[in-house]
Amino acid sequence: MPILPTLIGLLVLVFFGAVCLALAACTRYEAALLPLPLLCGAVTVLYVAGLFNVLHVGMFAVAGGLLAAGVYCGVRAGWRAVRDAAGSSGFWMFFGGAVFLWVLFAALQPMFTQWDEFTAWGLAPKMVAERASLYVQDPVNLTASFTYPATSLLSFLFQTTPGQFAEWQCLAAIDILALAAFAPLTVLPRARWAHSVLLYGAAAVLPFFFSTAPQGTASTVYRNAMADLPLACLFGGALCLYYAAGRRRGGFYAVALPLAVLAMTKDIGLAYGLMAVFLIGLDQLFAVGRGRVRELLCRAARTAVLAVPVLGVFLSWSRYTAAMSPESGAATVGSAQMGYGAVLLGGVRQLLGIGRDERFGAIMQAMGQALFSRRVCLLGAPVMVLALVAGLSLLAVLVAPRGEARRRVVTAWLGGAFCFAALYLFHLILYYYNFSEEEGLALKDYERYLMPYLQGWVMAALCLLGQSAAAAPGRTLRRRLGTVAVGAAALGLFGVFAWRGIPTAGFWTRADSLYTVRQDVKQRAQAMNEVLDWNDRVLVISQGDDATRWYYYKYELTARVVNGYGGVWWGDGDYSNRWDSDFMNLVESLNWTMYDYTAVCTDASLVAYMEEKNCDYLVLDRADDYLERDFSARFEGGIRADQPATLYRFMGADAPYAFVPVVTVESGVTS
Repeated sequence: MPILPTLIGLLVLVFFGAVCLALAACTRYEAALLPLPLLCGAVTVLYVAGLFNVLHVGMFAVAGGLLAAGVYCGVRAGWRAVRDAAGSSGFWMFFGGAVFLWVLFAALQPMFTQWDEFTAWGLAPKMVAERASLYVQDPVNLTASFTYPATSLLSFLFQTTPGQFAEWQCLAAIDILALAAFAPLTVLPRARWAHSVLLYGAAAVLPFFFSTAPQGTASTVYRNAMADLPLACLFGGALCLYYAAGRRRGGFYAVALPLAVLAMTKDIGLAYGLMAVFLIGLDQLFAVGRGRVRELLCRAARTAVLAVPVLGVFLSWSRYTAAMSPESGAATVGSAQMGYGAVLLGGVRQLLGIGRDERFGAIMQAMGQALFSRRVCLLGAPVMVLALVAGLSLLAVLVAPRGEARRRVVTAWLGGAFCFAALYLFHLILYYYNFSEEEGLALKDYERYLMPYLQGWVMAALCLLGQSAAAAPGRTLRRRLGTVAVGAAALGLFGVFAWRGIPTAGFWTRADSLYTVRQDVKQRAQAMNEVLDWNDRVLVISQGDDATRWYYYKYELTARVVNGYGGVWWGDGDYSNRWDSDFMNLVESLNWTMYDYTAVCTDASLVAYMEEKNCDYLVLDRADDYLERDFSARFEGGIRADQPATLYRFMGADAPYAFVPVVTVESGVTS
């Protein structure tokens, strides 16, 4: 365990917790309400600083602002008020969970394992940490259209060593945000602390409930840098924050901070943010209470203010990426590069049956069947989640007193169902326009696209159930029924998790076998990085690779990894049978059965390709008999099929040897 980073992280958490308690004591807000808006506020400040390429200034502003607010509020409120604020069970569950995860991850040192983490979601926070600037400005390995910056900035906030990146700190930061999003569920009368514990535990189990990993595999729910968990937790957390604190003006507008971060989490974050604003608007108009037209217009205008940060983040990020990387095509969809407006208009026309083609009809049928058959949670298909939300909402209606509390539950359920239907149809349109025919008919990533909304919706339903139970009059049948309902809902989720979730959980285990190849590539890349620089261009060849090792090298090397090609090319001007690729396996003419993802390549065409792409180095990670036989004459010292990984300097076609060895790395790992 790295002692110094662990201690620094713990001190940061203690400082953050103390600020939350001081603010709670001064404002008389429940302390559990503050971690989410404060974390999101810090990320928002970093976002603005990143747009102006002054991330370090943003970090000082965050630290200084929190320190000043904490000292001022603590002194003004006094020790007794701070001590009273510390009576929040939800705050201590957040704080204890954050400390537990930080120490656990420091001890286990989890690493990235998923491909998307090495192409975007893990690579982006690494670049932000090492370069102290948004990755869009980096010319090396990432283009602007890959990711949105929320997870990268959140990771930057928790990196304890300036200029260095630790994967476990990135993973811990994402999980701490999730824990902060769960905290508003617990804001109940303190006599109901047992309900708070049950609801927080149920929320923490929800990501496992929405897991589709096969039994016996190690879960990546709390151990990945993908945006799915933050998207779900920010959507649900923003709604829970509103339901818990929206009655007070400060609490209402505090929801804008998680909504802003939600919009910068993923491209679909704009839709999630606007759906959250829509649900809040429905609550303001139909649940808060009747009023005159003027009062209703004021509520609508106040709700519209919450949409400003959502749209502001979307527009500012679009303009920023367009300015930094005009070729990214971030404002278009699919291979036809259609604008969002054209896609939505065309999709709605086909939904209405106007000019509907056969492929759209087939995808529409597949989406209808998937609603009842495609597994998205431990209980099965999306219809099971719809039934769960309906059941939770029905319980909340039964235990809530008549009036506003009951109207709020009904309004939330109807609005949530409408948003789910809209989201479902939106993804139907995306499958038609944004995917190949094969991927669209297979509903690629169907589970990942729906789970964030469903998880956030269940979070909101649990929050309303807890509040409805707490609002019931004391010593009545309805109050007792509320206690039973909260216990049954939480224990039911715990039971399903114990029944089907635990076999696929285990993020707390070390699972060294997951990192065998990672560690091998990391060791080799570290030795090569002693020679390489960010401006160097490198072609990576790893015979027999399925792209795993290639992506690992792209992530680990401090150089620009050049994409390869697929098809047939002899090094001449005929490019008719060659296409752009990423990695490639070199094969001889017409030998298409040696490897997948092949590129017919001779020693002459390899040299020509190196010159065409202005490559400085070649990484020969793994060789084979073909390279030993046909390419050895171009390499100083020749090639052996079983040779260790070698970094070669490219000397040019006219040199005695086109490739001269620079670094050789022995390794006992062969897979």
